Amino acid sequence: KSCYIAVPSAFTPNGDGLNDYLYPLNAYKADDLDFSVYNRLGQRVFHTTDWTIKWDGTINGSPQDTGVYVWILRYTRHDTGQKVFQKGSTVLIR
Repeated sequence: KSCYIAVPSAFTPNGDGLNDYLYPLNAYKADDLDFSVYNRLGQRVFHTTDWTIKWDGTINGSPQDTGVYVWILRYTRHDTGQKVFQKGSTVLIR
């Protein structure tokens, strides 16, 4: 019943099938979702409005460096219409 959305604090895009992608988990009840990831230079490296589209740690097929990436998530709660803004960071580990 709840719309608790979490973004992982780390991910390992190494193709082993575990934690290979960064995306907002459990966003079933999120409307108008907007998710962006930025590198340490402030460049947007990933953007989606569909929570099922996941960042694989690459830009145009080129693997990005290990390090900390900042993410911003905006959405509207489907049940209440409340607008939500979240931000945080995640570590890409290779």
